[in-house]
Amino acid sequence: MIKFDSNQFLILSIYIVQIRFTTTDHFSTSRISELNNNKLHKCLSLSLPLSTRIIYPCNTLKNQNSFQYQCTHFNVSSLSSILGGRISHSPAVIIYPRDSSDVQNVVKCATKLNYIVNALGGGHSYEGYGLGSVYNNIIINMERINYINIDQYDRIGTFGAGARLGPIYYTAYQHGNLTINGGSCPWVGLAGHALGGGFGFLARLHGLLSDNIIEMTAVNDQGELLTINETHEPELYWALRGGGGGLFVIVTEFKFRLIKPPSVVTTFLSIWNTNATKYVIQRYQSLIFNNRTLNLNKNIFMEMFVNKTHVQILIINFDIDLKEFNKTILLFLKGLPTSNNISFDKQDWLNFVYKHSGLDNLNGDHRHLLLENLTLPTYNFKGKHLFYNQSINNHSLELVIHRLALADGNISMLFNPWDGYLSEIPVNKTAFPHRNFKFGVQFMNYWIDRQQEEKQMNLLNQIYLCLYNDSTKYSYINYIDRTENNWMNVYYNTHQQRLISIKNIYDKKNRFSFERTIQINQKKTTYSFTIFILLFFSY
Repeated sequence: MIKFDSNQFLILSIYIVQIRFTTTDHFSTSRISELNNNKLHKCLSLSLPLSTRIIYPCNTLKNQNSFQYQCTHFNVSSLSSILGGRISHSPAVIIYPRDSSDVQNVVKCATKLNYIVNALGGGHSYEGYGLGSVYNNIIINMERINYINIDQYDRIGTFGAGARLGPIYYTAYQHGNLTINGGSCPWVGLAGHALGGGFGFLARLHGLLSDNIIEMTAVNDQGELLTINETHEPELYWALRGGGGGLFVIVTEFKFRLIKPPSVVTTFLSIWNTNATKYVIQRYQSLIFNNRTLNLNKNIFMEMFVNKTHVQILIINFDIDLKEFNKTILLFLKGLPTSNNISFDKQDWLNFVYKHSGLDNLNGDHRHLLLENLTLPTYNFKGKHLFYNQSINNHSLELVIHRLALADGNISMLFNPWDGYLSEIPVNKTAFPHRNFKFGVQFMNYWIDRQQEEKQMNLLNQIYLCLYNDSTKYSYINYIDRTENNWMNVYYNTHQQRLISIKNIYDKKNRFSFERTIQINQKKTTYSFTIFILLFFSY
């Protein structure tokens, strides 16, 4: 009870004030305090076995040089064999798990302490996104989960997500003369390659690598272990076959349907000077769009390489019957200028893989090198890509050839045929949306001096723009380009909304996030409080 003096006059005013504020349930990408990193260290220490290798930056964790906890000054760029990503952030920790259980425990710590987690397959990414793109993230390097088990009777391969293509090719071939329909580079990590689609020499004959995924084991954003196949988590099974890596879950194991490789691979290689470049490209396109000569024969694969010094065509026959192969070669050469160099080759599948792996500059029998986790020598790189459903017109060809001649650097274009069996698979069967295009072109540039980066990237972009208008404007997500503004449409085409919906189910907090991954717009919650303020005035 409040008493007032009789000489005082009380004025009582009651003010009702309503305060409204909004919070966003978002995943913060800002710098996390060192105190929180110490909490992360404690959580990982309690969760992971001593055999797990963990690396912390020295400015975050001091006096930790035990077998398990290593302290080093590092930048994530040093973890990528190609400096395409131009990523300079520093992570909170790099972890090398041994199995799915380790990955589960890492994700549980990340969820508890609110960290972004990025899985690095152990190979390379065109833009380095396996390393993430925000400060103080957790990088899970999967390279130690690299087991390869071949069931030659059922033709099923079970692979750890950190396995590389080279060891898989070698091991599968030694066990029952089997293979996967993957890419040509032996150091490429299986996980990122397959999750993005997985294009390779056998694509026109057997489809993408992702088309042969039977089952996956993965860790979700809560650290739970999921079995993913046609009947378990079917929407996720759809999304992980061609939607791209690192988007929804962390895949730790794959089961693939293996295929029988061709018993004999015959190749034809022809090289011309630049004065023949326009005519060779025109002939290449004429055969690509001639269903009678190429599309009906899925065993033939034609790859064309163009730079400022020469143009070359590689025609591959994955069949011992040479009649159609020779017919295609004669049709290609008819009316073209005389070639500088022509060569034929014939080999078994494993020798073919090795020869076209980029390792053929060594001497002797080096097939055993496919068993090693090879790393590409570090270099500066930028790549772009476009799909085509019509021929590039003559004006555009003349313009790009002129630009190439003026460019200083190692700029090149690589033409690859698509179509074939790829286009026979319904476009909605998997998340890969670009099945019906005729061919694709990679635009690539390599340089040594880092000071030349901006100049070389501009030169590459000029080459790219010369051929842009004739393209479909779509691209392959495994050739991801950070400068692509309309990237959701470019990479996902008609599958955008379905992929966003799946992201909202399996990673609504954006736990697995990087610069060019699907982001979920977080829910905003508005809170209202009504405050009664009593003001007393007396005199």
